[in-house]
Amino acid sequence: MSQQPPAAQGAGIICNLAQLRKGESATIIGLADGSDANGTFMKARLQELGFLPGESIYVHAEAFPGRDPMAIRIGNSIFALRRQEAANIYVAQNGHESA
Repeated sequence: MSQQPPAAQGAGIICNLAQLRKGESATIIGLADGSDANGTFMKARLQELGFLPGESIYVHAEAFPGRDPMAIRIGNSIFALRRQEAANIYVAQNGHESA
């Protein structure tokens, strides 16, 4: 996995999507570079689904127990992501929102 991207000017807390909890929102700032064929495929697939820099996301739900997978709203769509996959998405945390 690549290093965390540089902080965007005026951005909130920089972390990866897997660290967020239900009810938190963020803005995507980048994706981890694929270090192998599987990582490259995962990055391309996430981009195809709309996980692109600048997009706003919202953690809609988390599974119980264990919080894995998590439901992420991006635009008008909701996707289920494993936390292992979500860890490849770097975000600037915005705070709490209402659904």
